[in-house]
Amino acid sequence: MSCSVTGSASAAVCVSILLVFLPGVSPQHQEDVRNSFELSARAANKQIGGSDDYVKWFTIFKTTLLNIHWFSQQDGIEEEVKGLVFDSLDVSSSERELFIRALNSLQQLEENEKALKLFNQSVLDQVDQDVIGSLLFIGGGSYHGKFQLAVCSEKNGAVAVSTSYIHFQVHGAQYRGVLYSDGKVDTKTTLSTHVFGLHDGLYSKVRDSIKKKLEDSGVSEQTPVSGL
Repeated sequence: MSCSVTGSASAAVCVSILLVFLPGVSPQHQEDVRNSFELSARAANKQIGGSDDYVKWFTIFKTTLLNIHWFSQQDGIEEEVKGLVFDSLDVSSSERELFIRALNSLQQLEENEKALKLFNQSVLDQVDQDVIGSLLFIGGGSYHGKFQLAVCSEKNGAVAVSTSYIHFQVHGAQYRGVLYSDGKVDTKTTLSTHVFGLHDGLYSKVRDSIKKKLEDSGVSEQTPVSGL
């Protein structure tokens, strides 16, 4: 399949995933990635319901992705994050900068209000939205949550997505402008990195049915991020 390419980086939120597309990923492949990740995340959300079993969540997410003609290139071991999440990502310095710019744009630009709301609600739905940006990297409240930071690249038509799956658990802290605690604060954040590739020829046979399935649901859980 012949696809035009884009010369600049872009980003989108798909459910609880912040996707960054490097320059050179074609518009068609960007759509394929967004639709695949949204479908897989929504399948995982549906199957675990209100459970906070996020290990099971990612297993379902991955299984769904593989069933629609993606393949696993690398599975990382879950490791505890010490310090900032961004410092623990297994990405290049330029990719890390794109993630930081995307997150800053989410929080600071009015035109990204819809994307921020989607990200907040998908990551965690019982915390004030104005603290989400801080709690993901500082911690606050008593809750569990999860999100992914994913970067997509394309080389000679081959699409790869490297995603960092972050799971956090915080107990005993609250955040209202300043982080403070009531007694002991127990915070744990873990991260695992996974790389997926797309079987483009096989995926092209299910592309329209996946798109229709998402459209027929009547609810879109993906939106672009402006200002990258």
